[in-house]
Parts: sequence; C-alpha cells; structure tokens
Amino acid sequence: MPLSSGSSKNRPVPAADSSLLNDGARLDELFAPFAETGCLALAVSGGADSLALLLLAQRWRAAGPTGPDLLVLTVDHGLRPESAAEARFVGEVAKRHGLRFHSLLWTDPAPLRGIEAAARAARYALLLDAARQAGATHLATAHHRDDQAETFLMRLARGSGVYGLAAMVRDVERDGIRLVRPLLDVPHEDLVDVVRAAGLQAVDDPHNADPAFDRVRFRRLMPMLAAEGLDAETLAATAKRLGRAAAALDSYVGRLFERGAITDATGGVRLDAAAWNGEPEEVRLRALARILRAAGGAAYVPRLESLETLEMAMRQALQGEPSGKLARTLAGVLIDLRQGAFRFQREPGREGLAEITVESGFSGIWDGRFAVRMTSGAAGAFTIGALGAEGRRQFAVCVPKGMPRAIEALPALRRNGEIVAVPALGIASDAGLGVGFEASSLVGERMLEPVRSAE
Repeated sequence: MPLSSGSSKNRPVPAADSSLLNDGARLDELFAPFAETGCLALAVSGGADSLALLLLAQRWRAAGPTGPDLLVLTVDHGLRPESAAEARFVGEVAKRHGLRFHSLLWTDPAPLRGIEAAARAARYALLLDAARQAGATHLATAHHRDDQAETFLMRLARGSGVYGLAAMVRDVERDGIRLVRPLLDVPHEDLVDVVRAAGLQAVDDPHNADPAFDRVRFRRLMPMLAAEGLDAETLAATAKRLGRAAAALDSYVGRLFERGAITDATGGVRLDAAAWNGEPEEVRLRALARILRAAGGAAYVPRLESLETLEMAMRQALQGEPSGKLARTLAGVLIDLRQGAFRFQREPGREGLAEITVESGFSGIWDGRFAVRMTSGAAGAFTIGALGAEGRRQFAVCVPKGMPRAIEALPALRRNGEIVAVPALGIASDAGLGVGFEASSLVGERMLEPVRSAE
C-alpha cells in the first residue's frame, strides 16, 4: 500500500498546504491538554480520520520544545485479508514521522453475531492494555464531529435518554487510562484534507460501506437530513447541549452519593433507600447507572430500559410490593434491600470472575474494580482471582460484618490452589514465602466519575 505518490523511503512525507495542519493555534487548542502528559498513545487504523490524528499530533509535538512522547497503536482484527498489510502501512507512516509503533493482533474467534460490537470491544481492550504497558496515561482516538452526529442519530433511534443522546465525551477514564478525543469538534472533511495534503492514501475499509452495520446506514441518511436542516454541525451541537444537561444531573447524583452512599473495602455499596427515593426519577436512574458500572467493574453503564425496570422494582420494594423484598441482578451486580439501604454486590455469574496467572509479578486492574500489585521472589506460578464462597467460609473469623457476595468477589492470591493472601480481609502472605500482594478497591472512585457512554 503506497504511502504517497512518489514519496522517498528515506524522508518523511512532506505536508502540503492544509489550513488545519499548518494552523499552530488550532493545533495547540486541540492538543494542549496533553502537553504535560508523559506519553500519549494514538489509535490509528490507517483510515483518513486516524491518519489525520497521527499527522496533526506529530506536527503539534514537533513544533514545541517539550511535550509527550507519541506512541502509535494499530489493531489487526484479522477480519479481512488486507488487514495485516494495513497494519504494516500504519507502521511505515509512524516510522517515517519518527514515532514509536506497536501492531496488536486480535486472535479471538470472531462471533457469528454482533461482530461490530465484538470487534470494537476487542479493539479497545487491546489498545488500552498496550497503552498501559507502554507507560501511556492517555489514549487518543480520531472520533470527529460527524461521528458525534451519527452517534446521536443511532441513539435517538434506540430511544436513548439524556445521557445516551449526549453522545460521546471528550475525556473518559477506562481501566486507568484516559480515553481522549481531541478531534471531536473537527469535521470529517477537514481530516480528509489533512491526509490528502500530506500525499497519503488512506486505507479504504469496505466495512465502512456495508449496510449491515448501523453506522453505515445512518451515515447514508445524513445528506437527506442535512437538506432539512439536520446537518452534522446541528446534530453535534444538540448532543453537546444535552451533555450540559447530563452534567447538571450528575452534580445532583454526586450530592446524593455524598449524603447517602457508602462503599467499603470489599467493593460493595450501600445506598440509603429514603434518600434515593426522594430524588427525581432521572437522578435515581443515573445514580443506579453509576453504582452498577462501578460495583460490576463494567466499562459502560447498563441500557436505559434495564435501568428503568430495576428502578421500578426498587420503588415497589420500598412500598412493600411484593412483601417489601428485592433481589435483582443487573450488569453483574446483585441488588437487594436490607435495613433501609439498597445493597449492591458483585455477582460472579455462571462464568465466574477472571483469573490472572502470574509468575514474577503483576501490576494492573482486576475485574475492573481493584487495583492489584503482586511482587514475588518465589519460583512458580500464582493466580489472582475471586476469593469465592469456599474461601469466605475458610476465613469466616476474619470477615467483617458485610455483604457476603461482595466478600466472595474479593481478589485473592493463590499458589497451587491454596489461598496465600486476601488484602481486603487483612490476610497477608507468609513472610518466608517472599511474596507481596496489594489490592485496593476502585469502586468508590469510579462511582464519582460522571461518565457517559464511551463510544
């Protein structure tokens, strides 16, 4: 795949006239928030938008005396024969602009259904993990104004509420990495001009023209909607205004949490039932969304329809219908009502919680809920996984008064199947073993994030 028509292999592709590429003030406006970042990772697929992200970030960084290291990441999904060559193409572009590059391969089998969602989830998982391993604190994607408009329409068709229609946010935390979108106000056509001016030939993904994908169908509607006044600029502006409304609602949720929510070291959450019930419906729903995302370790909040069903069941339980009891599960979280408080506990489910096998050490996020760190001078493999019901019974004397399911979902370190350490219960490994294991709950911190959908 050519980098440009007639470019030399021994020098960077020259940038031709491009108002955005050569607008230093605009580049500063787009990338200045990352000036103090140690390493900024760029998600680049080889399409026009992500190539423009690479070119713009590199131009901005080269213009200043200091700034972050730039790392280019691309994912080879293996869904098309051309994908490997496209990944190499991105690597060549990165190299010619003096940027570090890593190609990531998706090796899991593609599902028969929901391939769009599965590929997106795999892409983010690979990108975030690679960014973390490289020491990056931020991962930038090339979502732009037209993406924002299309996302608004797609969610409108699904019956989304305020938060869904607020569409994509500019900055969101994902597993310890800030996922950022510096180009969210930039029109797609401006990004195409950047790539064209640089003499690059962008990857043409046939999936972008496949009507089997929702986004493609909505993209085809855009010209007709624009003729009626609903152009990308108007739709994106509407999404931004709804984002302001969502932020206002989030402030009320934060106040509710301050006076009525308690998190503990086990990752369980208690929410004062009377305080929650006294809030307007939209605040009640958003509070549930944020608690469930945090207590379940999920990347996204549950769908609005599921939240509405749960919210109704919770109100009915408060009214004694039926008999004042509640036991519901949503988003991997068990919800019940005890002594005037709703309790939220991680539910392992049929598949159980993730296990990580480690030998020399590990530092990262487990189950989206705990920051864990394991150091070892001992030989052999260890596993980090859930304590489980048997483990809870084994250490019953050490278990504080609390929520049993949340305790069972605590991270425990095992060797040869034997529990070595459970930090949240004060159980440390034997000093002679030469192993250290730390774990701290992220649930309370994640509850405070007024996050909306990340895609």
